[in-house]
Amino acid sequence: MARKRGLQCGKLPPRMMARLLSGLGARDASVKVGPALGEDTAAIALGDRYMIVTTDPITLTGDGVGDLLLQVNANDMATRGVRPRYLQAAALLPPGITIGEVKRLFAEVDASARRMGVAITGGHTEVTDAVTRPVLIGTMIGFGRERRLLSTGGARAGDALVMTGAAGIEGTVLMARARGKEIAAALGEETRREATRLGIKPGTSVLRAGLIGAAAGAHAMHDPTEGGIGAAVHEMASAARLRVAVHLDRIPIFVVTANVCRLFGIDPLGLISSGALLIAIAPRRVKKLLAAMGAAKIKAVQIGAFEAGRGVKALRGGKAAKLAWFERDELLRLEDK
Repeated sequence: MARKRGLQCGKLPPRMMARLLSGLGARDASVKVGPALGEDTAAIALGDRYMIVTTDPITLTGDGVGDLLLQVNANDMATRGVRPRYLQAAALLPPGITIGEVKRLFAEVDASARRMGVAITGGHTEVTDAVTRPVLIGTMIGFGRERRLLSTGGARAGDALVMTGAAGIEGTVLMARARGKEIAAALGEETRREATRLGIKPGTSVLRAGLIGAAAGAHAMHDPTEGGIGAAVHEMASAARLRVAVHLDRIPIFVVTANVCRLFGIDPLGLISSGALLIAIAPRRVKKLLAAMGAAKIKAVQIGAFEAGRGVKALRGGKAAKLAWFERDELLRLEDK
């Protein structure tokens, strides 16, 4: 009898995840946003303000994990228009890691936290053969006093879908680190360097963009991580119980990202995309939002709109196309090759 195939690396299938999260845990009236497919953070009512909480790991790379830990968690806070305040971190370290490597890891976390003004409040550290490279997991906390609570599912029919940054920024950087020799051999050393530099400019942080989006009156924001823009657009539509009409040819993709993805035969729209932010906002506020982003030197463009219905209606050149819900990040698929 053939053995049933188990799950592959990456996110759980969306339908499974939605079922698992439904009704999870004890009921508490103070939990205003709890576990749900696509939601970046939880929101807990504390008197006249909300405590915003998020948890994210760094698993796709062993390089620069200390800095990435702060950035990916802060990006989730950004989707609520909230500045991060506190971080609890768990570090799972592989056997054989040196004392020097551990010190560098802690120094990365410390330096990044100081830059963001985030207090490290504790956590857990151990060496375990359960991992083959350092894995960091962070829980970040911030506070919001706004009367209107933002969530991934807050989009309304008629809202514009605006995107900042570009698709696959983080994924391009990770490929440059892991497959740099292949990139340089096929596309040239300058391409490898350009791919690496995306981690610095424009970078993978969307904290500033999120604060601007909230101030401009966004109804919802979402941070596209694993599964890239494709997964994130589907998650916003699912969370809002609406349909999104998205123009694929309007989605910004850096030339270097397109070239590296073409080299490895992967789709940039399914590539981990920290550094981009999806914003649902009323059409009358789009001009104000784009102007504010421009003043902050953040590239932003409207890529679609929300409408009645369900799912994603993709267009390319005005004609029907397809935008997959990437259940597995393209970076993980690359590792299979």
